[in-house]
Amino acid sequence: MAIFIFGDSTADVGTNNYLKTCTAKANHRYNGIDFPFSKPTGRFSNGKNAADQIARLLGNYKVSPPPFLSLLEHKTTFKRSLLRGANFASAGSGVFSATGQKAFVRFQI
Repeated sequence: MAIFIFGDSTADVGTNNYLKTCTAKANHRYNGIDFPFSKPTGRFSNGKNAADQIARLLGNYKVSPPPFLSLLEHKTTFKRSLLRGANFASAGSGVFSATGQKAFVRFQI
């Protein structure tokens, strides 16, 4: 069974890490502090997000499928990986053209 996820920051698992023009990124401290090895993965949370939990409950994955753009890095396995699913969610995405136009400000603690 393949899982395809579309959404915003609540489901983003690192898609924005692959977008050069995107200012909303979560690949820095303290995002991911409760994720295995405390690694910031691009999730806008301290650990697993809702997409991870849904994928786990469906029994197909331990976490959400990888970001679609990460699959493009491996051209030889792209089709096989895509058939298992992909995550298209991107923080700052929305229906309105004005969504995500303001610069993202990262707060330091």
